[in-house]
Amino acid sequence: MARWRTWLPGGPGKGRAQRAAGNTSSPAGVFRTASRAEDMTGFGTMLDAFVPLPNATPFGMLQVYRFLRDAIPDISDAVWTWKRLCQTGFDVEVTEASSEAASRRAERLLTGLNERVNSGDRGMDGLLDIFYTSLFTYGAAALEIVLTQSRESIWDVVPVDVWTVRFKRESGRLQAYQVHDGETIPLPMDRFIYVGMDRDGTNPYGRSMLRSIPFVVKIQQRLIEDMAKATHNAGWSKLHVQYVPDARARGESQEHYQARLAGNFESLRSKLTGLETDQNLVTYDNVKVSLLRGDQQSQVFYGNHKAIEEQVITGMHLMPILLGRNYGTTETYGTAQFEIVNRQVEAVNRSVQRILERLYNFELALMWGEAKAQVHFRHNRTVDVLKEAQARSKEIESALLLKDRGLIDAKEAAKRLGAV
Repeated sequence: MARWRTWLPGGPGKGRAQRAAGNTSSPAGVFRTASRAEDMTGFGTMLDAFVPLPNATPFGMLQVYRFLRDAIPDISDAVWTWKRLCQTGFDVEVTEASSEAASRRAERLLTGLNERVNSGDRGMDGLLDIFYTSLFTYGAAALEIVLTQSRESIWDVVPVDVWTVRFKRESGRLQAYQVHDGETIPLPMDRFIYVGMDRDGTNPYGRSMLRSIPFVVKIQQRLIEDMAKATHNAGWSKLHVQYVPDARARGESQEHYQARLAGNFESLRSKLTGLETDQNLVTYDNVKVSLLRGDQQSQVFYGNHKAIEEQVITGMHLMPILLGRNYGTTETYGTAQFEIVNRQVEAVNRSVQRILERLYNFELALMWGEAKAQVHFRHNRTVDVLKEAQARSKEIESALLLKDRGLIDAKEAAKRLGAV
């Protein structure tokens, strides 16, 4: 512990009050907080270790998440739904332009940037599609800004494979690395964008929604496999043919008798094998034909599978109605679910909004003239558009009434209405 006390801020030579307040700096001048990160990678012999995933989850699970997304229909549908819900579209507004010419120049620059990012493959739309897919599969998404040779503008913005990204704590700060073919590549933090969803404390990695359901998925797939076998065996009616051998004839040898029975049995089986749906079987009375009905249908399996399926939907933070399963008969039931989901959509898109504004303003920083960019994400329409319009009308009327009565000024009214 002596070595740790020397390394930590507030080690030997520091007063108790100073250590308690955390008002210390490293020898390099980097301020260090009094609290400590959950992981111990910044201490002593673990200096070169990567920060682990939460709960010591192996990094190999990230590849498992991709397999589950691609192979399990419920998970694939959930990721697909989340991604489409977040792709509401957005508008870019050029503000604080120094002149009309600067405003037009800024619009041209932003249009060009939208077209060439993602290496020109569907531009910004394609980049956001990859971003959302990664975010809802791995719980994180990463981008790298590629500058021009003169470093005066953005040449491209490319996605980074999240499952290859690792973090280390160096000099009190997080440094990102990419592990590729056994090589550890440091990533430029000033041009590297990483978004972790549902982070825990000081852990930099996001938390995938799929982390909570591998065991449930295992049960679900085993149940489907068993259901398929049971349906194949008991779900369809079958003919049960019972052949009663006749007695051995007088003077017939045992070998000849056995051969005759085998021949009769084989002849009967061949006739049954080639029997068409509209053909009947005619036999002697030593052959009994009965019908085995599949009276035990798959209702038990369906109920069990439905219960497991609901666990998968819940684990993906979705509502049943968004995957085509509505267990209520009222409009309010579905509307409430949709509104809850939209809260998450808006929270995710606020992070994306900040990323886009960072990219756009970086592009405008070195142009001739001055201008800034603001991104406004659109919202998903509510279930009842008429009710939404009526509520908005009442909101506007209330704000204008307060202004007319002198209780608030025009600026405050505009603020309440979200017009500024």
